[in-house]
Amino acid sequence: MRAVTSLLLLCSACSAEIVTPDPSPPESVRERLELGETQLLISSAESAGAITARRRTGDGWSAGFVELEVQTGEVVASADGEGVITLERLAIDLGPIEIPPSVLGYEAQLTNVKLEIAGPARVATTWSGDDESRGMVELELELSWSLSHHGSTLPLGSPELPLVPVELVLTGDGSVVHAELRLRSPGELWSWADLLKLEELTLILSARTP
Repeated sequence: MRAVTSLLLLCSACSAEIVTPDPSPPESVRERLELGETQLLISSAESAGAITARRRTGDGWSAGFVELEVQTGEVVASADGEGVITLERLAIDLGPIEIPPSVLGYEAQLTNVKLEIAGPARVATTWSGDDESRGMVELELELSWSLSHHGSTLPLGSPELPLVPVELVLTGDGSVVHAELRLRSPGELWSWADLLKLEELTLILSARTP
């Protein structure tokens, strides 16, 4: 009886150690994206942006070039069985944008500046093999931000932005995916009291899987 019991316990222990093998890792960018949503984190050190600020003066409009600081952000992408890429999510946090004292009469900043796509967007894509793809898409972006001055912060309304053309390039392999996004909106993005305008947004974003 003891022998039978010992044999049953041994068999039970052996079966508990049986582990289902992990599925084989993806071998290409395309295969990885087709497995589901893939998150890529935006690198602040490898990303940059700029915008043109115009302010009204006694002689008309004065324009200035403002560099934008890309602080954080993420890209989430997937692909279907035909290789069509969908941008599931794009979120970008920007650093403060200075407003010249001559506009409001005091120093102020646009803060908590965040850009996001309104919803998933399908990208018309061309693949060069399974590890490089290029595509173009026009994105509907939502902007949220605040006005900060004298130690107080006031949330601003979200302006209705024009569709922004974006070029997307994906490279890498099955273990690491790199993305580069180039956004350019040549028109007016926002104006305030006919005193300040923001125009000609340009962003170059670099992201990779964690």
